[in-house]
Amino acid sequence: MKRFILLLFILSLCAQTGLSQNDSIINSLDTVQQEKAYEHIPKRSALWALAPGMGQLYNEIGYRKYAGKKNRAWWKIPIVWGGLGACGYYWYDNFSNARLLKAEILHRRDSNNTPVGNPDFAGYSSESELINGYTDSLGIYQKGFDLRAKRRDIFLFATIGVFALQMIEAFVDGHFVSFDVSEDLSMSWYPKTFDRNSIGVGLNFNFKAPSNSLAQKPLRTFF
Repeated sequence: MKRFILLLFILSLCAQTGLSQNDSIINSLDTVQQEKAYEHIPKRSALWALAPGMGQLYNEIGYRKYAGKKNRAWWKIPIVWGGLGACGYYWYDNFSNARLLKAEILHRRDSNNTPVGNPDFAGYSSESELINGYTDSLGIYQKGFDLRAKRRDIFLFATIGVFALQMIEAFVDGHFVSFDVSEDLSMSWYPKTFDRNSIGVGLNFNFKAPSNSLAQKPLRTFF
């Protein structure tokens, strides 16, 4: 009886071990099948980036689809939003103030410098101060139209630049989502005889292709 119970215990233990091994094999096969089924397209990253930050989100989804990928793209999203938000805010601030200053200049020209059209600009005593700015009694420089207009243009181009850069970054980073960087990537060189009269150096680049096949690209140098 004891031997029978011991035999049943051993058989159940073996069965559980076998099931756990089968589960791990099935899970690994499922992971490989998911990676093969998923195709990350860098062009889509650029298209998603038309909505700022969404190209980085698409790349983040791609990184999570490939097992062993340590790269992440989610942390770039707040940087993109922050950069666009800051540039957009300062552009609008300078745009609105430049427009008000221009309206005040035109109003004073039409009324021969009197009266003041906008009470916010009562401290500007002349058209020259409205254009070039002035320093008030507290030592604070009050910006004029020229400086406001200049900064308006600068922040406009900065906003466009940040928008373009986040699209380019999403497109470039999209190529690295499916690019394999592992121990299979290596370079080796060795002496080699190409024919009876020439000696050279053989240089091999070995890297893992996206289809999990090993590719070799030999480069020969003669001397």
